[in-house]
Amino acid sequence: MPSTLLHLDPGLPSRVAPRCDTPGHDLVWGFSGWACRPGARLRAAVVTVAGTRFPATGLNTVRLDAEAAQNRHGLTPDLACGFWGLATLPATLPGARAGEALRPVLVLEWTDGTREEWPAGTVAVEEPAAASNDALPHGDAPPGDGPLVAIAMATYNPDPALFRAQVDSIRSQTHERWICLIEDDGSNDAHWRDILEATSDDGRFRPVRNGVNLGFYRNFERALGRVPAEAEFVALADQDDRWAPGRLAALIAAVQGDAVLAFGNMRVVDGTGRVVSETFWPGLDSRHDSLDALLMANAVTGCACLFRASLLRLALPFPALGRIAYHDHWIACCAAAEGRIAYLPQSLGDYVQHGSNSLGYRRRPGLRLAAKLAASLALAPALALAAQSTTTRRRLAGPLHLLVGLPDAELVCRAAFAETLRQRVPPCGDGRDRDDEARRTATATFLPGPHPGRRLLAALVRRGPRGRAFRGVAARLFTGLAIGRLTGLLARLHPPPASHTGSAREQS
Repeated sequence: MPSTLLHLDPGLPSRVAPRCDTPGHDLVWGFSGWACRPGARLRAAVVTVAGTRFPATGLNTVRLDAEAAQNRHGLTPDLACGFWGLATLPATLPGARAGEALRPVLVLEWTDGTREEWPAGTVAVEEPAAASNDALPHGDAPPGDGPLVAIAMATYNPDPALFRAQVDSIRSQTHERWICLIEDDGSNDAHWRDILEATSDDGRFRPVRNGVNLGFYRNFERALGRVPAEAEFVALADQDDRWAPGRLAALIAAVQGDAVLAFGNMRVVDGTGRVVSETFWPGLDSRHDSLDALLMANAVTGCACLFRASLLRLALPFPALGRIAYHDHWIACCAAAEGRIAYLPQSLGDYVQHGSNSLGYRRRPGLRLAAKLAASLALAPALALAAQSTTTRRRLAGPLHLLVGLPDAELVCRAAFAETLRQRVPPCGDGRDRDDEARRTATATFLPGPHPGRRLLAALVRRGPRGRAFRGVAARLFTGLAIGRLTGLLARLHPPPASHTGSAREQS
């Protein structure tokens, strides 16, 4: 009997714990995955939450990562099996009991008339505590004058020497009134002992260990959820960089006035301390002064920034995403929607580049990238045709992922960011119509709707100072969308895959 093979990308959190000082924001979930069924193709994919339907925006999209699982289950590979969309999980339900869980359901409808319902997870919306778990007891405030800074640090099996160097550099700050909320993402016992030993003699460090690995995006979200109400500013820290002694003081000074967030430059060094680059942003080819620019191409490096703690009222909870998302990109978008971002060109520390970085420094390719994208776009029909061959897909797995798979995931991420901002940021209402229009223009590029390629192309040719990185990312996403559409169109010319035995839901 025909049976369905389903993979739902992870990303929906098991719980959402609102802060006591944060309004109850709905959670935007960028759901995505792939599904195949012998003799049929997807006609519709819908997520239902508390009686509300959220249809998939992308249907029968190309998912090259599905082929291995299809082969394991004896199914002829079907490239055009993906789906994605946006669903909103309400912060509160009328008549619901406190803490009641939401249980979204994924509904799949097939061209052979079959309709299936699959559980899509469980999200427990917890009641906010009366005070943050890391609220400062009376009389236990860190020493020094000035505002309290909460440093959110995410760790996972850190190199002991690099971690101790980072801890020492934080201890050496000229602005001494800080606490460091360390959120460990399930390090092994040996590394966890190293973290405890390196921080045990200073009560300003507050390490907590997760029971399961969340990934750096969710791990930073959890650390930010611990920021006490007393904190005026929040800084983000990696586990293996080195801060200049005056880093916090300089960023606090920069964020005074109407700035919401400030970030500085960094020197790039390798694990031995050898200088790779005197600047993290050669030429600063990205713009940080508009939401339009930042939503497309992030210019704000999280480990180099400090922002007002009040920004957390907009940023939390993070949009739920299953494939690719970066905490600093989301925070930068929130800051751009809220106010002004300040940049300090001087180096405020060392960014340590090594093999285990989650995301590292890369030299900006400039015109070389533009030439490669132009060639890829010109060759899109040939690439799409070549992708129909199993042998070619195996040989070109890396380039095809960069050209098709990665842009598809990035579009889902930006769509979730845009929808979350649309829901959470109210109109200015004080005569700043230009700001409202700029925000609508920025988010409209990625919000779900028809003709995403045309909207990306319109953003690419839209006049205005948005930087080379904006144009490079827009061109890359447009190229990936074009190649993916052609690849999927050719794949759908073949009959649906043949029958296989057994049914399964692919685990992440």
